[in-house]
Amino acid sequence: MRSCLVALLWLTIAGGVSAQRFDIPVTDQVVMQRCVTPEIPRSIAVGMPGGFNYVFDAVQCRLAYVWFGGFLDFRPEATGRGGRPLPLLGVKRSIGETELPLRIGESDRLPERVQFDGYRRDEATGMPTFLFRVDGVPVEQRVLSFAADQVTVEFAFPEAGNAKRYFLADQTAFTKIDVSEGLRMVSPKVVEIPADMALAQIRLTLPPSDNKFVRQKPTTNGRLLYALHCMSCHTLDGGKRIGPSFASLWTASRVVTRNGRREEVVADEAYVRESILRPQVAIVQGYEKANQMVDVTQTLDEEQIESLVQFLLGLKPSAKEGT
Repeated sequence: MRSCLVALLWLTIAGGVSAQRFDIPVTDQVVMQRCVTPEIPRSIAVGMPGGFNYVFDAVQCRLAYVWFGGFLDFRPEATGRGGRPLPLLGVKRSIGETELPLRIGESDRLPERVQFDGYRRDEATGMPTFLFRVDGVPVEQRVLSFAADQVTVEFAFPEAGNAKRYFLADQTAFTKIDVSEGLRMVSPKVVEIPADMALAQIRLTLPPSDNKFVRQKPTTNGRLLYALHCMSCHTLDGGKRIGPSFASLWTASRVVTRNGRREEVVADEAYVRESILRPQVAIVQGYEKANQMVDVTQTLDEEQIESLVQFLLGLKPSAKEGT
């Protein structure tokens, strides 16, 4: 947990070392993040030093996919209400299987019971070993990468058993499959693991990717930005919340406290912009004791702030009516 907490603490420090201040950095220790990632609602994302990353599906107890490059963009969690997928900072690479590839007893029979038992971490490196059971058989799994486009899946079986184990590998996703001593390929896509084998390693070589990582541009939709960052405190229909409603923003003057003095203001673009960027400069009467508004410059860039300003300007009756 230590490296994960360090990563999250780093996100809260203004002026971090990265221009992309919501990127979760991976330095000399493995970083783990429980989150929602694309297509996997209960993900445990793992970022390894050197730029290898993967997602472990905690429901199906399987390696879901991998990517090479940066780790995760934490912006959706830091700027929203949570529960939104975190973008990968690299190109997602499929490892073929959509179901648990590890089978007990018979290679073509899906497991009847899969139970996730958590994970343990190496004290020195933070490397996780995932613990789960497949049809009652305890399994320990690690995922590593020793070269670009290579993924090594390592299984340990802490209890002896009488049933063979099988690993299904979709060869359409790989250019090569290598197995450790004692394992054998019984078909082009099935690796047999003897019942008395305590440790098994399977190395998968992925085809080179022609895709390039392109960072997704944060939304500049003003209405959506209002919903994400303003709606919890400021309504559009006159309802009272933590902050004043935008319903009367353009139809009535406001009494504000500025520099300890009260004054009446009529909303214009300058006032709206000031209220977003410097919310404590002119506090609307009746909201002097309200919780201070957060500094949106820590979560929104200049283009997003401009879009939010334009959305609020668009609420002006004359703008709607075209007069």
